[in-house]
Amino acid sequence: MTKCIACSAPMVLRFDERAPSHWTCKHCGLECIAPQPDDPTLAAIYNASYFAHYDNASDPQVVRAMKRATYRRQLERLGKQSGNGRGRLLDCGAATGFLCELAKELGWDAFAIEISEFGSDSCAKQLGPGRVYRGEAQQATFAANTEGRFEAITMFDFIEHVRDPLAVLEWAKQKLVPGGTLLLTTPRTNSLSWRLMGPQWFHYTSREHLWFFSPNSMEQLLKRSGFTSVQIRALPKAITVGYALAHYGRETSYSTVFSPVSRFLDSLFTMAVKRQRLWLYLGEMVVLARA
Repeated sequence: MTKCIACSAPMVLRFDERAPSHWTCKHCGLECIAPQPDDPTLAAIYNASYFAHYDNASDPQVVRAMKRATYRRQLERLGKQSGNGRGRLLDCGAATGFLCELAKELGWDAFAIEISEFGSDSCAKQLGPGRVYRGEAQQATFAANTEGRFEAITMFDFIEHVRDPLAVLEWAKQKLVPGGTLLLTTPRTNSLSWRLMGPQWFHYTSREHLWFFSPNSMEQLLKRSGFTSVQIRALPKAITVGYALAHYGRETSYSTVFSPVSRFLDSLFTMAVKRQRLWLYLGEMVVLARA
């Protein structure tokens, strides 16, 4: 890795020999993994087991309600940005479709992109034919929207997974109608948890996370892509105790501390405790930008 894709400054190793593939830009705060995992490695990650922690406490409805609470708060902001809160909305990295389901209820004409077979099949059951594309965002087509334009595009926990964020953001700008809105969330470097946890930061634990953005680097990428009126805030998420324990208890390459502790607490806490929902700032940001 030589130059930062946001500001073109030189990239240097973030943790020296402890993580020889983890690079950082000291100028704008962007971080990345290079070389990236190959296609078979990533494909093996995005299978049905990738969503196993959605079955928190043997009650998927607990996770559904938790996810919808976070999405609702942000979609309400999106509705205010777009006027009447209606139009065509495309969710990139739609997982099993919780956001699309809620967007439909709020009056949006919802479409989805999801790379996993398990997730895309779930989205198709909710949205119907011609509204879900399985694969990479830039190749997406929709029989139910042959124009391929949208009033809003959402990317919740998505942009950190793509191989080329700048290309994806440029694609999103082209797909939005003039004045359309991009709403995205992603882990935030220079956040409090990032400073305190260092190499053990829980957003480093996923092998499929290829990029880590600071507010500065994200704003520069969006402006390079043609977006205006960029607004960036810290993101509060609705998290149940049980979901957090299941998610952070997964075996990952960086989780030598959090996985054992999470699994121990999971065995200790009662079901009533696991179902408790909290609003937490977990080192992420939410971004609104106009096309």
